[in-house]
Amino acid sequence: MTSAESPPTVENPWLARFAKLVVCATFVLIFIGGYTTTSGAGMAFADWPLSNGSLNPAGWWQNFMMRLEHGHRLTAGTVMTLVIVLFVWTLLRRRFLPRAAVPLAACALVGVFSQAILGGLRVILDPQGIAATTSTIATTFRVLHGCFAQIELCLVVSLAAVLSPVWPQLVAQPTFRKVARLGWVTAGLVFVQLMVGATMRHLGAGLAIPTYPLTPDGGIMPKVHNAFVDLNFTHTRFLALLVTIHVLLLARRALVSGEVRLARPALLLIALLVAQILMGMFVIWHLRPPMLTTLHVVNGAAVFATTVFLAVRASRSPAVDSPGESASHFHLTEATA
Repeated sequence: MTSAESPPTVENPWLARFAKLVVCATFVLIFIGGYTTTSGAGMAFADWPLSNGSLNPAGWWQNFMMRLEHGHRLTAGTVMTLVIVLFVWTLLRRRFLPRAAVPLAACALVGVFSQAILGGLRVILDPQGIAATTSTIATTFRVLHGCFAQIELCLVVSLAAVLSPVWPQLVAQPTFRKVARLGWVTAGLVFVQLMVGATMRHLGAGLAIPTYPLTPDGGIMPKVHNAFVDLNFTHTRFLALLVTIHVLLLARRALVSGEVRLARPALLLIALLVAQILMGMFVIWHLRPPMLTTLHVVNGAAVFATTVFLAVRASRSPAVDSPGESASHFHLTEATA
């Protein structure tokens, strides 16, 4: 090997598998958290970080609402532990990993602690038993808690993508940069859609327009306008259409890129988009059944995560096959900035 040649990339298969495990655990946490919110069990305990002043509150398994909320807290603690282990493991192996791995792991670590604090503030600042003037603050923290869960998910997804054995095998094509740009734009739109959806959900505006695709009076645009109706219309019609167009354009661009490792997540993204649209319609038609509503939330997170995953892969530069190479050609940090 000459000095001009780069050292071979050292694979870390067990670290890559563990990163995927953390991604799966995060999806489980989002499902449990979503179902807790849908069922109205978010304030089953009025204190935090303890539950009724205890780590193991009496009767929590027998009471459905307490079981949901305490189960959510236990799952959150498990995911936090997994993220800590993932960060330490990544830090110890940093010499053999792509340069983006440690910063992503550090962000995931900060993110999981931030999410826990937001969840605690969501409980502490709840207007239940507090002056009504705090209700806006409490709702804000509920929305932030829901949205930040999506950010944390995408941080661990991005880290899993970088740690994957596929990462050093990617051979970038000229079309990659176009896929990456459209991918990050699409991810931004999906996140805005998720924020509007979370706000609508926590304000109880999910059925402000109780029919779909037409409004109750048979039109396309609602005749009555208020904050709840306009928020619902923005989420279920305007942003839904905008996201659909961008996802399809992104999938098409990835499919014609000539790289099968971009084509596969693009096909998955299309399938998730179709499922999301169908679930959204059935949620309205059947008046927000709890399980289907929660699955709609989780599938929305999957759409966001898959879009970010595709954008991360497309941001891969052929010049960085090993951790010892210059980071000047590595566009992931630039793309996510």
